[in-house]
Amino acid sequence: MKKSTLEALKKCKLFKTLSEDALNYITENYSVMSSCDKNEIIFSETSYTRSIVIITKGRATVKKKGGSGKILMNVLNTGDVFGMAAMFYEQENFLTEITAAEKVSLMTISKENLINIFSEFPAVTENYITILSEKIHFLNKKISTYTKADASQKVASFILQCEAADENTVTLPISITDIADALNTGRASVYRAFEAFEKNGIIKRKGKTIKILNKEALENQ
Repeated sequence: MKKSTLEALKKCKLFKTLSEDALNYITENYSVMSSCDKNEIIFSETSYTRSIVIITKGRATVKKKGGSGKILMNVLNTGDVFGMAAMFYEQENFLTEITAAEKVSLMTISKENLINIFSEFPAVTENYITILSEKIHFLNKKISTYTKADASQKVASFILQCEAADENTVTLPISITDIADALNTGRASVYRAFEAFEKNGIIKRKGKTIKILNKEALENQ
């Protein structure tokens, strides 16, 4: 197994408790490796497999139909996994569209092989349930963000949901334009919200890095 693949699997929450030997065993016996070019659709509503997929290199976007276009739901990075919610629920269509944001390397595990992994490595089963619980919480927060009354509230919620580098610093996972699309809000309104937060001493922005100076004010938008 490539060193980059091993490092990606170590980052994956599904396998976080497993040894390197176990990760090698799973890769060799229960997975299929593949790649997709930039802008290539990996999963769509009508084209997907009953399997989970781990990104071992690169980034992908998760979008869902909304209004006349598509709403950006999430950005997946190396070590992230998708396909879990559809694995044991026999719906006809996949709920979102997964697209390569750049060239990506993927590790796919079929439903049958995942069940075998659960049997041989019970810790993976517990991790799977934990991740699904986290996804439910994440989606509830997303719903809250989308139902905020104005752009400032939406942007504030988006910032607070970003993964923190430390207690008061976050990195925006996407551009301002993509944030506007994700929040179904005009780009100018999103820029004005960021500018207002900076002017009022709530945040300090440098590129995609946001330093939160007044978290209480941000939470109270």
